[in-house]
Amino acid sequence: MVLVDDDVIVIEFLKRFISWEKYGFKVIAHFQDSTLALDYLREHEYDVLVTDIGMPKLNGIELIEQLKSHKENAHHIILSCHGEFQFAQQALKLEVYDYILKETMEEESITVLLERLKEKLDRDQIILNEHLRVSTFLERNNLTLKSKLIETLMKEHNLEKTGWWREQKELLGIDFSFMYYTPVLCFIDHFQDVMKHYENETSLQFSINNLVEEVLANSKQKVQIFFIQNQFFILFPLKDRNSGEAQRTIESVVKEIHRKIRAFLKVSITTVIGSQNEEEQQLIDNMRLLLENKDQRFYYQYDSIHYFSPIMYTRDSIFRDYVEIAQKIKEFLLREEKSEIIECISQQLRKIKERKYSPESVKDWAIKLIIDIKLSLNTLKHFEAHSVAITVSDQLIQQVETFEHMESVLHEIFYMFIEQIKSIDLTSRNDDIIKAQKYVQTRIGEKISLKDVATHLHLNSSYFSRMYKKETGEGFIEYVTKVKMAKAIELLNHSIKSIEQIAFELGFDNKSYFSKTFKKYYGMTPGEYKYRSLEKT
Repeated sequence: MVLVDDDVIVIEFLKRFISWEKYGFKVIAHFQDSTLALDYLREHEYDVLVTDIGMPKLNGIELIEQLKSHKENAHHIILSCHGEFQFAQQALKLEVYDYILKETMEEESITVLLERLKEKLDRDQIILNEHLRVSTFLERNNLTLKSKLIETLMKEHNLEKTGWWREQKELLGIDFSFMYYTPVLCFIDHFQDVMKHYENETSLQFSINNLVEEVLANSKQKVQIFFIQNQFFILFPLKDRNSGEAQRTIESVVKEIHRKIRAFLKVSITTVIGSQNEEEQQLIDNMRLLLENKDQRFYYQYDSIHYFSPIMYTRDSIFRDYVEIAQKIKEFLLREEKSEIIECISQQLRKIKERKYSPESVKDWAIKLIIDIKLSLNTLKHFEAHSVAITVSDQLIQQVETFEHMESVLHEIFYMFIEQIKSIDLTSRNDDIIKAQKYVQTRIGEKISLKDVATHLHLNSSYFSRMYKKETGEGFIEYVTKVKMAKAIELLNHSIKSIEQIAFELGFDNKSYFSKTFKKYYGMTPGEYKYRSLEKT
């Protein structure tokens, strides 16, 4: 509370006879000179000013007028005489809280006014505190709230035409007042690995957001940034549509963002620049288009910049030469030939990349390759007990972001298989069993006899047969048949080869003997199995 009146008697009355503190007020200053009061009030915070109207130099109305623009939330009470009623009318126009006639100024009337004013100030404080709480919440959670907003907007069509969308824009300070925008979608590379160095996703987003805003502040671009999990949108405003200079500016800014994030966060991003748009609705549609085609990132290199262009994926079967590739890799694994595995995988992935198979089908191919090879290797004694779970491999493939990432993950998984095969050799009680099983797996296309394997192992045939049965619980020829029949199923499922060709590739003398063995093992002929498989598809 500040008191201003050129009459010292009025000042003394107000100071001594009004119990300000009883009602929650405190007189922090009082003045007889209104110009001194103005200087003080401009520099200090106050809640209520009680001022006389008729004063020399500055009257009360002039004092309030000069303070109004600086102290919007302050309350003003006028002291006036009957003859100054015209001033009181001007005071009311300035939205003063109340006025008191000096002729009737008594302690009781002033305390009633103070009680009323305290009630109002308390209500105002509650509202202000709530606003501050909401503002603080919005400021702290702005990135998260904007993320949820944009996720909802990308999924639910026509929301941008509703009152909900207008409210959200106002609440979060989203400005789409420019006529033209270019949406830019950025992917955080190696996202799973990056997250290991951050407490949570929000802290990573906050770090990236600060760097992006710093670059954009330097470029004087008024942009919007929205995070959606492991990617984020930057919306660049444009003065003119189809401006080549504007596009070059955007690319230059994006390159600087790449550089800053790489330098300060040790993180790289991959960026897709969308088309320029004319209206807010068109912009949102194009943002949706970028997200709907985000799987194209699979064919982009890490830390690269692209202009959006839809990729037409081939509809050809990715499993055309699958069986041969799987058999090759399995043989290389059993012989522990890392360089051959790398070359084989790289060669096959190059073909897949050239033909532009959909990322989903490439992942399906990789998952099936891993599972089939693992199941095949499970026929090796003790392999299954040492093998990583299939779900681990499946999860690794599902997290693959790009083609080069896919290649490195496949190398990692097959290296694990090699280490497991090595551990079998070290822990097995009889390495002759493992050698015999490897012999079968790597010569599946040959006619394999017990005598051939015993000779390969420099063992007596009868001794080898008894030893194999004792160690594994099955006869050696049973094992050979099991491996060949599993391979037969692969060939029937994933090749267009005839039954006669399959019989020949598996080392059978003729189609008839192969069919007889197949039926004995599976309860149906190869032809019946093929027919049932076709019916299911």
